[in-house]
Amino acid sequence: MLVRNFSRCFMFRIIRRPFVIFATERTRIPNHNDNICVDKFLRSEILLSEENKQRAMQCMKKTQQNGLKMGQTTKDRSFAAVLICLCKDERGEISILYTRRSSRLSRHVRQISFPGGLKDSEDSDFIDCALREAEEEVGLTRNRLNIWGSGTLITPSHTAAIMPVVAAIHDFNLKELKLNADEVEEAFLISVRELVHPKTLKHTQFKGGWSTPNFVVGHNKVWGITGFLTNMFLRCLIPFELKRLKHHAKYVRPFKHHH
Repeated sequence: MLVRNFSRCFMFRIIRRPFVIFATERTRIPNHNDNICVDKFLRSEILLSEENKQRAMQCMKKTQQNGLKMGQTTKDRSFAAVLICLCKDERGEISILYTRRSSRLSRHVRQISFPGGLKDSEDSDFIDCALREAEEEVGLTRNRLNIWGSGTLITPSHTAAIMPVVAAIHDFNLKELKLNADEVEEAFLISVRELVHPKTLKHTQFKGGWSTPNFVVGHNKVWGITGFLTNMFLRCLIPFELKRLKHHAKYVRPFKHHH
């Protein structure tokens, strides 16, 4: 999470609920020279280059499932795919597309997620599943996308096994989307520049000793499986020279407060 010369000061806040601690790291605010360095490595010609694409997808396929409580097997599981879509706007800014789940759904109401869903028998593979779901949910057509590939299947303990699929889209504008109101309340972009800022990354630390990264930008909090996948993807996407992300926070055991 931290640039090499950032201070490392760990702080935590105890929540009254007994099973979770929110943990963050404090960093100094980057100076002007730091911003110049960040701009250099986050240019679209670097992030979307063929070399970076190949490196990122190789990393995605090799990434270990750290920082999240995982199940042990895929036997008798359902499967799903999500689309991590890199969007380049007319200014050249690179952002990631997120959705907010509809209040009409029965689970995870109004939580932030990627376009995606359960794999159908008619889907030829995970990529086909992610593209179908993206078109159904937000009207993003396949011919607009440059498919990068799929990553590593992750197996959360209480949900379907999930395959992240990565794609890029150029000259993107949110106005071209057509949202399915039964599934999606809104779609929005968060820039890669904001996501890798030291103040953005926080963590939810659970009593069992595992944690999930959170990305807090304005009123949007990307957490849970979506936060984990965002963190995993950014660690692969961002060039080696820009090291700001950690996969999990230090575990702090909760304690009972005696009055």
